[in-house]
Amino acid sequence: MTRKQPQPSANGYHGSPKAVLYVRVSSTAQEEGYSLDAQEKLGLDYAQRKNLSIVRSWKVSESAWRSERAAFNQLVEYAKRHDEVKHIIFDVTDRMTRNDFDKLKICTLIKDFGKTIHFSRTGKIIDRNSGSEDEFMFDIEVAVAKKMSNDISRKTKMGMMEKAEQGLYPSVAPLGYRNNRITHLIEVDEDRAPFIRRAFQLMASGSYSLATIAKMLYQEGFRGKKGRRVGKSGIEWLLKNPIYYGVFRWQGQVRSGSHTPLITKDLFDNAHAALHGKARPHASRLGFAFNNLVVCGKCGCKVLGEIKKKRFVYYHCTFSKGRHDGWGYVPENRIAHLFEPAVKAVTLDAGTVDWLKDALREADAKSQDLRENRVASLQKELERASQRLSRLYDARLDRELDEEAFKAKEGEYRATIAEIKAILNGLGKVNPNWYENASRTLELSNRLYPQYLKSKYEGKASILKFVASNYTLVDATVVPTYRKPFGILAEGLLRPNWLPGQDSNLGHAD
Repeated sequence: MTRKQPQPSANGYHGSPKAVLYVRVSSTAQEEGYSLDAQEKLGLDYAQRKNLSIVRSWKVSESAWRSERAAFNQLVEYAKRHDEVKHIIFDVTDRMTRNDFDKLKICTLIKDFGKTIHFSRTGKIIDRNSGSEDEFMFDIEVAVAKKMSNDISRKTKMGMMEKAEQGLYPSVAPLGYRNNRITHLIEVDEDRAPFIRRAFQLMASGSYSLATIAKMLYQEGFRGKKGRRVGKSGIEWLLKNPIYYGVFRWQGQVRSGSHTPLITKDLFDNAHAALHGKARPHASRLGFAFNNLVVCGKCGCKVLGEIKKKRFVYYHCTFSKGRHDGWGYVPENRIAHLFEPAVKAVTLDAGTVDWLKDALREADAKSQDLRENRVASLQKELERASQRLSRLYDARLDRELDEEAFKAKEGEYRATIAEIKAILNGLGKVNPNWYENASRTLELSNRLYPQYLKSKYEGKASILKFVASNYTLVDATVVPTYRKPFGILAEGLLRPNWLPGQDSNLGHAD
């Protein structure tokens, strides 16, 4: 009687010894001949030749030198739990492991769990019965794979450090930039860059919380790299990242970048100061017009709106630090009236506006001279710092400095150079329309108070945010913290004879 041959199943042969297959490529690149598909085909062909039935396979992209390899650890635990699985197929040794930690796991599977390890590309087999020479060669192959991994890692780090030394950002581009795969540089992402600038502007204004900024940008169309919403923590991260004004941190040092800045150093500093300020604005509630504008003069808590009797809006202290005596609930029309003196104080008459515009024209010419002198001075400082850094390298080459002292000084000089370059970059981006913009602001100040009186509550709130960053309610008076230049205007208007040839009452709006 002729013996019936076993029929192949989807993964092997019925009644065949059971096996698992693991194929892997690194997460950074796929080497020629080691692609996942090529490894898988070799493994399946090998299993068929050896009459092994593959019951499960892993086809993954993960680095082999890390100890937290998720798929590899799943394979090990699966092999331990399934006594019937006696065979594990890899492509070659370095596809299995490039570190001693994982090698120990494989040795444990062989010696304690009786597993047999197969390498489909070379046909090599390691099990309990392998001789000392086989084990020795296995150790050598793992050691070679480990050395290759270390060499790749070291060369990668050296390449990234060299890029950083040249001012080239060596990592994944943050939001607002993108990696150019051809030049290997980062370039401005024109779709997201405007949102990054707006985030800094909103925070620097001092009127918006992180949550509010995240919500506003999302509503305006800002999305992360995977099309998801950028939350509060994401906004905070980008507001703290100096790469947006032209420098970046790498290996604990500040590097001057060659990429295009999205903002100026001044805007970054202003946003950073507002981000870490004591009086952080809260998200607006229910759209109350005057929320996030006023703090209580007694305790410093926010003054927020609340609806009473389902239709009347009142503002009151949140009493977050405990209740206190004083004013209670203020109707919305009353609090709108309390803001009027603050707006009136920075509303200029037509004569004052014309005089200030003439003064600004002269100041603009003088500021241009000062700016040029400042640039020349900074360039000299930059040259001195660069020379110091060059001498430092010479001293290190001549072994006049130890490594620790060299690193400390190198970091100090590089930070100085990066800071000077950032300031120079900001000076080079002075708005050429500065005088025109300032003139428009002055002309607007001539209409502020009349515009405030005829505006609805939302319009009034916009004007209030425009002229001041914060207001404090003291008894029945609102005390503003004016923005520039309104603080200067308010101070000048209260000073007698502050304009040449004018009487003490000029500048006071009626």
